[in-house]
Amino acid sequence: MRRTFVRVLVAAFAGVAVGLPQAFAQTFPTKPIRILVPFPPGGGTDVAARALGEHLQKEFGQPAVVENRPGGNSIIATDAVAKAAPDGHTLLLTTDFHSINAAFGAGLPYDSLKDFAFVARVSTSPLMLVAHPSTNAKTLGELVAAAKANPGRLSFASLGTSSPHYLGFEWFKRMAGANILDVPYKGGGPALADLLGAQVNLMFIVAANGIRQARAGKLVALAVTGPGRAAVAPEVPTFAESGYPEFVLLNWYGILAPAGTPRDAVAKLNAAVVAALATPVVAERLAGVGVDPAPSTPDALEDWIKLDIERYRRIIALTGAKPEGR
Repeated sequence: MRRTFVRVLVAAFAGVAVGLPQAFAQTFPTKPIRILVPFPPGGGTDVAARALGEHLQKEFGQPAVVENRPGGNSIIATDAVAKAAPDGHTLLLTTDFHSINAAFGAGLPYDSLKDFAFVARVSTSPLMLVAHPSTNAKTLGELVAAAKANPGRLSFASLGTSSPHYLGFEWFKRMAGANILDVPYKGGGPALADLLGAQVNLMFIVAANGIRQARAGKLVALAVTGPGRAAVAPEVPTFAESGYPEFVLLNWYGILAPAGTPRDAVAKLNAAVVAALATPVVAERLAGVGVDPAPSTPDALEDWIKLDIERYRRIIALTGAKPEGR
């Protein structure tokens, strides 16, 4: 009789344990969802977060609030999410800055992999190397020849040593053996203004924005950093096609949650993000800031970020770059 009683208890507890995830899946979310963005309002990440937030609000029937927390090369917002309650109601829309900060190593108040649950990749986008017409370079080969003929005379507008723009260009300079002057800027707007005004000669820019300027005759599009030609600029060759087969660099956006977030919550969030990216409204808003929808499973996002961290570790080791503010 005692053994029978024990078996009944075990079965009862097992039933409760099985029912808990199902109950959670049915009730999540139970309150507003916060999406933290580690950059100021108005940029691509902000636009993407608000587009996704509007869809999540319709999907879940709960408010989705976008909160901009710029600063620290995205570390401030990322740390806030790492330390948030792991219930699926606090999310981070992050970028390749997450990989770069991890690649630099020491000094982070969180572990870039262990302290997060991976929800979904949102987008990818290549960069485009553009030049002011005064450089007289129409191709990447002509640019490199000009740089070698006049060491230190050409200049590149960079966005800080912790940016993919800076690290990517420093990587390319070493591949090409070219001496090109780095001119740091605090933002893409001032850098582009100086490039258009011929105060600097070169810049990495989102491909969609770069091709608009090139087609208007204001800049020259030299090459894109993706593994293939960009859909928005099929006439522009890749770095690989231009003689640098190892040079591939993609910006990306992704959604993270605190580590320990229930798997059912992650699954519901992933399904909602993937569904949002398939809608014309969200796709058009992403296209407006020059990025392409690229949804993924949670596991695929984790693998993507791990590979991205290793890629930037190699670039940092090659270039000797130092992180900003650390």
